[in-house]
Amino acid sequence: MRVVVDQDLCGTTGQCVLTLPGVFRQRELDGVAEVCVVTVPQALHAAVRLAASQCPVAAIWVVESAAGDGEPARADPTPSLAEAERHATKDQCNPGGHDGTV
Repeated sequence: MRVVVDQDLCGTTGQCVLTLPGVFRQRELDGVAEVCVVTVPQALHAAVRLAASQCPVAAIWVVESAAGDGEPARADPTPSLAEAERHATKDQCNPGGHDGTV
């Protein structure tokens, strides 16, 4: 599973950070949410789905791999994987290798 924040849609409420601070953070400059992990650990899948469902502006997209077909399956509503990656942040919250587990 991957998670992406559409930074153009982000309403800077910080709800995702409050729900799951090991996976999300807010930029200091403007408060826009960013994703801290490349791949979400299995143990955090339910929490990431919860954070996405609680986003007041639906700026969080969960991208799940479909079993067996190798193609990404998306939780509704989400863009294509290519579009989601276009909106993803290039910076990681913890470039030292923290995997986002809490």
